Amino acid sequence: MKKYCDLHSHTYYSDGCHSPEYLIKECKEKKINCLSITDHDCIEVYSDKKIFDYAKKHSVELIHGVEINCLGSEILGYYFDLTYDPLLKIISDNFSGANDVNIQKIYWLKDNGFDISLEDVEKHTGPNKKIMGTHIGMELKNKGYAESLQDAFVNIIKKIKVNYHPKRITTKKTILEIINGGGVAVLPHPWLLPRNVKEDIESYLYKLQEQGLSGVETIGPHDPTEEPFIKKVKDVAKKIDLIETGGSDFHGYSLFPENKIGEFKLDYSVLDQLKNRKSYL
Repeated sequence: MKKYCDLHSHTYYSDGCHSPEYLIKECKEKKINCLSITDHDCIEVYSDKKIFDYAKKHSVELIHGVEINCLGSEILGYYFDLTYDPLLKIISDNFSGANDVNIQKIYWLKDNGFDISLEDVEKHTGPNKKIMGTHIGMELKNKGYAESLQDAFVNIIKKIKVNYHPKRITTKKTILEIINGGGVAVLPHPWLLPRNVKEDIESYLYKLQEQGLSGVETIGPHDPTEEPFIKKVKDVAKKIDLIETGGSDFHGYSLFPENKIGEFKLDYSVLDQLKNRKSYL
């Protein structure tokens, strides 16, 4: 019997709607054998080791991971040492910085006539009460200022001006510390990269590979019009020996209905490729 994995998902510890237990149960139901929870700049889901036992109890292999916000893109990390301080500092600083910026955005919205408060937005956050852009978008949608999360981001949130801009780490530094921490680095959802980067995706992927990148996502929720671009990414990955990975990018069906666990699955053999690249590095 073939085994499948989903290497990209989010819980309420970052900007998802659900607990890690919910995601694990979904994987069990959808016959996904292996899951990686890759919360944005956050690994709190792994602070209680019981979550690994919970996954095992439900016949789901849990691979620890994270999605780190960098200058110009995001980077996924897998298999890194959960106690490696330099990487933990990058993750923590990013998370705190994003929270501070988003609090400023809430005050900007309030000052500019939006009926929105910090308390309103905090209702959408998880146990750690950290605020992300998605939480602001959810409240803007709830209050009728936006028809969807995408509408909230494109037409409201992206136009907000704030004074505080925390320093973001380069992809080079992020990839280096993932590797130094014993992990492997992967570029997520390249179809969401800026247009100018996508126009020369081969050069971009080659540059990241020189920095230590091991893989790139070619499976995940995307607009059908992106198929020609994704084919090019797959061709480049084969050409320069990047592992093709992917996943559902699950946040919750009420947030992104198209990001469904079970519909963007990888053959389990991808895990062996990542592990081999880890030992190679």
